[in-house]
Amino acid sequence: MTRGPAMTVSVRKSWRLAVPVVCALAAVGLAGCSPDSVTPGNSHVVVYAAVGASAANPGDTVAVVANENGKTGRPVTVGTLPSALALVPGAATLLVTVKAQNELVEVATATGKVVGRIGVGLEPDAVAVTPDGTTALVANFGDNTVTEVHLATRTVGRTVHVGGQPVSIAITPDGRRALVANYQDGTLTPLTVSSLAAGPPIPVGAGPVAVTVTSATEALVADFQTSSITPVALPSLVPLPPIPLGANPTGIESGPAGTVAWISAGYGITPITFPGHAVGKAIPLGIPAGCIVVNRHGQAWVCSGNGGLVQVDLSAGRVLRTVAVGGIPSAAVVADTFGS
Repeated sequence: MTRGPAMTVSVRKSWRLAVPVVCALAAVGLAGCSPDSVTPGNSHVVVYAAVGASAANPGDTVAVVANENGKTGRPVTVGTLPSALALVPGAATLLVTVKAQNELVEVATATGKVVGRIGVGLEPDAVAVTPDGTTALVANFGDNTVTEVHLATRTVGRTVHVGGQPVSIAITPDGRRALVANYQDGTLTPLTVSSLAAGPPIPVGAGPVAVTVTSATEALVADFQTSSITPVALPSLVPLPPIPLGANPTGIESGPAGTVAWISAGYGITPITFPGHAVGKAIPLGIPAGCIVVNRHGQAWVCSGNGGLVQVDLSAGRVLRTVAVGGIPSAAVVADTFGS
């Protein structure tokens, strides 16, 4: 089964790209490191992809790709089976869950170097960061828990049990609540972030693989087994009728305008508008679609089953390029801090 990313953490909006990200490009030979070279546009937007998070296609790196032209930089070696990614707000630090080593790894984007390793639970498979950048929550697939990590001190805090095989985690915009998708149980576990207390499980299908918070009033859960998307009302946590897709979803991501979510499913990506939940016309990719991430410039990057990342122009509905990343990508995130 191919799954999408845990979550894409949006970094702060700004008219200028954070200097550490530009320097990260310089470190891998993709750009200069002078602040004077940074101008509005998307020429310095960076895509990171975890490469090889399955036993059949093991890997140990995070690929670095320039959004503008698909040029690849020097990959970052993080450990065996990197499975999920998140950027700390400001984009100076990339967090990577390393499944085979039970670790959360910190990478400095300015240098492309590993700067910290934090032991978490068994087989960490998803990570999300609170909006204030102080705390990471790591979902551990192997022991059905979520681990709290204090990023300033690189120390582990509390651990809470959730449902069976947690595979995705999202945090609401106010930072008060986290939602954990549990594949084995077919449920969503709500967590109060301040206390890490778990609420009653919410039924969301037979095999949820990804969750995203689209607004202060709704989350969407992609269910692989039932080929559907389940909306969940916030803050009431009431599941709404599922939306049939006709293909098995693997990832889900809100678009920059806040009115559409994009779902990777089957051999393409499909939009769902909200409110209203109208399913739009799919954009065909011609390959199995895995994880998906959307940047602020109307483009998606989709993990493909043939060892690449596919860049898609969403407004035009066409593929721009496919970039080989040296293995099967399992998660992607965009370091994109330009204003929309």
